[in-house]
Amino acid sequence: MKNTLLLLLLLSVLSSFAQSTKKLVIKFDQEINNGNLLVYIYDKAEGFPKRKDLAYKTLVIKANHTQQIAIPDLPYGTYAIIIVHDKNGNQKMDRNWIGMPAEPYALSGNSPFRMGPPKFEDVKILFNINNKVLSIKF
Repeated sequence: MKNTLLLLLLLSVLSSFAQSTKKLVIKFDQEINNGNLLVYIYDKAEGFPKRKDLAYKTLVIKANHTQQIAIPDLPYGTYAIIIVHDKNGNQKMDRNWIGMPAEPYALSGNSPFRMGPPKFEDVKILFNINNKVLSIKF
C-alpha cells in the first residue's frame, strides 16, 4: 500500500512538472539565413511596440537557415510578439531616413500593414495548451 501511494505521489509530481514546462514554437514563412532574430514578447499593451525595455521577454537568436524558433518557459497567457530580422547583427531595428523600418520584421497575429506602429490589441495572440505553434509571415 505504501509503495502504491509513493508511486502515485511520484507520478503526480512528474506530471505537474511536465505541464509547467511550456514552449511556444514560432514557424516562419521563409528561411532566415543571416544575422540575428530579435524577439520581443509583450504581455501587456504598456510600452508596445516602442519600449523594448518593457517587453516581458527579449531574445536574440543567431539566424542560420532558421525556419522556426522555440520560446521555452513561457507561461500561458496573451502576448504580442515582434520579431526583427537584424540582417547586419547590430541588435537593433535599422530605420531609413524617414523613420520607417529598414529591416524585415514580423508580428504575431499577422496583422495587415497600416500606417503607424501596430497596436497590442491588433497583434495579440493567446498562448495556451491548444495553441503551441504560431506561424508568422515576414
